[in-house]
Amino acid sequence: MSIITISRGSLSASALLAAKVSARLQWPVVTREDVLSEAAKYGIKETGLGELSFVEKAPGFLDKMGDRKKQYLVCFQTALLDFALKGNFIYNGHLAQFLLTAVPSVVRILLTAPEEFRISSVMKESRKSREEAISHIRLTDERRQKWSHFLYGVNWRDPAFYDLVFNIERISIDLAADILADVVSSKDFTPVREGQQVLADLHLASLAKVHLQQSPRTRGSDLEIEASAADGTLTVKGSCPRVGAKMWESDIRAVLSKVEGVNIIKVEKTVVGYYE
Repeated sequence: MSIITISRGSLSASALLAAKVSARLQWPVVTREDVLSEAAKYGIKETGLGELSFVEKAPGFLDKMGDRKKQYLVCFQTALLDFALKGNFIYNGHLAQFLLTAVPSVVRILLTAPEEFRISSVMKESRKSREEAISHIRLTDERRQKWSHFLYGVNWRDPAFYDLVFNIERISIDLAADILADVVSSKDFTPVREGQQVLADLHLASLAKVHLQQSPRTRGSDLEIEASAADGTLTVKGSCPRVGAKMWESDIRAVLSKVEGVNIIKVEKTVVGYYE
């Protein structure tokens, strides 16, 4: 299993690149809308964040303090892993690579271009005036940056987060598609034999987090979860209050026992006092 993620600013080139690579590799293209549709069964609509696009204003400070961001991310991640379990795909969207950092064989692509090229492209695509195009680009960049900070606390334009960066003023979409098809077919990105098992483990752990976020008894819990899908084992690690420690563990076990594929639940808790 391999995944290609494509990120971009205000250009429409990412959809064109995804389509051309899809034709070369015969991989399906998955969009944010596809993932949101898949994530509906995990309760992503309850967060209200799925209804917002990344060109809209990012939620404010108070939203960062709540649980809905955590629930949105775990629902979206689980849905992404649903697609990954089915086989290779190309994700044409924004920021998904940050939810796939532990997945083997992910090729992360960033499309970029100088501002003048972007202005000309927006003017041609949307028939905006130069002033309108500049305003659109700067507003889009500002809001995408705020979303990346809101969701992941990162600067999404940092090239360190990507494997390949294409300047589409200099490299055509066709050439970029050829390069990308060659890269994912090379031995450096060939999926390892253990990759499918790693993916299954990640999916089970993510599904467990979904259940924890769905339950009022465990929502907002700051827990580390490791999974072994082969035997259905979940290992849960976290801190709990000295008072109510048994109830804390009981709630976690009760919620996770309902996760499909789970047979064994191990809880490793660190008991702390109120002022520790």
